[in-house]
Amino acid sequence: MYNSVEMQGRFFVLNSFFRSYYLTNGLDSLCESYDSSQRELSTFTHIHNVLLSDVVISWCKLFGMNSEDCHWKNLVENHDDFRNCLSEQLGLSVKEFREYQLKVLDFRNKWVVHYEPSYDHDIIPYFEHMYASALALHNYLREQAGVDYGGPECIESFGEDVVKLFVKSLK
Repeated sequence: MYNSVEMQGRFFVLNSFFRSYYLTNGLDSLCESYDSSQRELSTFTHIHNVLLSDVVISWCKLFGMNSEDCHWKNLVENHDDFRNCLSEQLGLSVKEFREYQLKVLDFRNKWVVHYEPSYDHDIIPYFEHMYASALALHNYLREQAGVDYGGPECIESFGEDVVKLFVKSLK
């Protein structure tokens, strides 16, 4: 049996991840036009980058080091069951996911949190894997929570609504 406070805490982090993920994607196409008149300020590009950093940090709270208080292993009782679900959703073996996880942690540690100018990295290490793994965890926990869930019915619609509200507020 799960702890409902802990479960809601994970949904809070997941929803933060999804908000930042969708806003990052939504701003990606808007930065060029919004920043074109004042390139030296790059306001929207900066907001985009801050949200991107939040995506990485939120993901690492859930999938980073096992010692993270919010790590999925501290809530999910059947680790093998979730790992199988994760492997199926991402099409990655447990070993491949671990290699990916370490790459994201390296990116977080050397670029997002502690800036190392000489760090050679991809722009975003397989961003779609972050989304797919967060969605897999969300769906897994949602199934565990049952009637106690109370969050968005559809993450894609949730994300689209977040972006629409943001863009509407800009006008």
